[in-house]
Amino acid sequence: MKAFSDISKIGILMIGVALLVIAGIAVHFYLTFIQRIPPPSPPSPFNAYCRHNAVIIHANREIRDVRVLDNSSNQVCFFEKIPAGSEELCMVGSRGVYVVHAGDHKDVVECWETEIIRLD
Repeated sequence: MKAFSDISKIGILMIGVALLVIAGIAVHFYLTFIQRIPPPSPPSPFNAYCRHNAVIIHANREIRDVRVLDNSSNQVCFFEKIPAGSEELCMVGSRGVYVVHAGDHKDVVECWETEIIRLD
């Protein structure tokens, strides 16, 4: 019984050492990788996308002086104010690349024509 008691004490000691090693690895991982991850950036003031040759602007917060420009920097649409949580629609009329500009934030939107393939 004495030998069994000694073996169990050695086993408990080895489990304790293993837990200390695992804790050390976890602290090293935290200090090395987790602290280097930058904090999340603030959300964009708006999201813009194109559907059926129309640029749709969804305001995440109230935005003012919103301009939609084509690839030649010609102004296609202008909105004085878009309230938070609402959307505005700008008909661009053709495919191409458009820039939605509000304050310091710009978003590039690409409009293209979808091809319908008929299976007759």
